[in-house]
Amino acid sequence: MKDKKTTYESTHDRLTTESFVPEQALQTRAKISVSENGKRYLLTTTGKEESVVYAVDGYIMKEGQRCDKLVLVKRAGKDVNPERWTEAFIELKGVDTKHAIDQLRQTLKNPIFRHPSNDDIRARIVAQSFPSNKSNPTMEKAKQEFRKEFKCDLRGIKSGQEDKL
Repeated sequence: MKDKKTTYESTHDRLTTESFVPEQALQTRAKISVSENGKRYLLTTTGKEESVVYAVDGYIMKEGQRCDKLVLVKRAGKDVNPERWTEAFIELKGVDTKHAIDQLRQTLKNPIFRHPSNDDIRARIVAQSFPSNKSNPTMEKAKQEFRKEFKCDLRGIKSGQEDKL
């Protein structure tokens, strides 16, 4: 007997099908900005891509550790198959990078966010300040782990600093 498992075009398709409403609807924008408690993440695109923002913490994931936001950017034009998306998990943090790493790790493990169309996966910790990389072995180890386990680029960036697609 054939499995009646639903197939989705993308993570965005899955989230909308499962009735999750985005904070910022899918539309073309050159700058994507999300903020919380005075911390701000800014992603700049070429201005040709469609993007959408979802709240993860307390909405898509209600239990356990989870990041704050999910930014999805559709990099391929309309009606291109397979779709190609950049998936950016954002944790807006004060200074506790170790806790932020744990939150991002747990979010990335959630199968709802896994889809073959997500060929550029990013995790960003947005904070007021960071220790320099040389004196932060926790962050360096986490970067290697995220690359190996999730094929994900983990970076720490300062609040308001521009991230580019």
